[in-house]
Amino acid sequence: MALRMSHRGTRTMVQCEGGRPQRHRESFNSVAALYNRYRRGYPPGVVDAVLGVAGIGPGSRVLEIGPGTGQLTWHLLQRGAAVTGVELGPELAALAQQNLAGFPDFEMFVSSFEDWPQPARPFDVVVAATAFHWVDEAVRTTKAARALGPTGVLVAIYPHQVMTSDGGFFEASQRCYLQWGLSTDPDWRAPHPHELGDTYPDIDACPAFTAVTRHRIPCPQRFTTAEYVGLLRTDSLVLTLPEPDRPGFLADMRTLIDSEFGGMVRRGFVYEVVTAMKRPHQDGP
Repeated sequence: MALRMSHRGTRTMVQCEGGRPQRHRESFNSVAALYNRYRRGYPPGVVDAVLGVAGIGPGSRVLEIGPGTGQLTWHLLQRGAAVTGVELGPELAALAQQNLAGFPDFEMFVSSFEDWPQPARPFDVVVAATAFHWVDEAVRTTKAARALGPTGVLVAIYPHQVMTSDGGFFEASQRCYLQWGLSTDPDWRAPHPHELGDTYPDIDACPAFTAVTRHRIPCPQRFTTAEYVGLLRTDSLVLTLPEPDRPGFLADMRTLIDSEFGGMVRRGFVYEVVTAMKRPHQDGP
């Protein structure tokens, strides 16, 4: 396994939601150890969907965009694939190297995907697990297409937070977000599952891809106070808080969960697995 520290560009991409501060993709690297500890692996149904629709098996060449500390990568390598990771954060990449030390068919490049100089030899599969939305939309589909061979597959995973029967936790937690300036919209709420639109429509619009499919997998989750507050410590929105304010927000969330929800919360997630086939005889735009 190789870790190649190319340290290429780190341009900032942001996203906004419901009057909330801008999120930065570089923020995860600053909490790499917490990310490694508190970010859960992907649910079995999601892993099975990725492996199945992409036909990943022994000898598959897989390019993974933004593998983080290797939550999905382990499953790809366990299936027998050879995986090349392109990770923006050097601390995240170093932890992935430690976590995946037992797999010789893994190499990691520290770079943004936009600036990564892809090799001439094509890949069978390009995978982006909760990372595709951080890549410049003007680049991500076309560069992924160029990285694939003539029968290659693109797979992108996006976890939607959705409204579910959570005993009122979502509404109660919004008080903390408003108080600490993480939201300016008192009416903001997560969508219901039936309100979700298609994620990554630019894949449908890219002439290099065909047969775009979407699988939505409901995965409700339960968290103890410690687990949920730990997860929040790695959240890109929470990381927009200046350091003097962040502990106050986290303390309020801890008190809320312990005092009003008995130390256990439920959250709704729907994982969307988007797959697309490389169009025959198409080498990318």
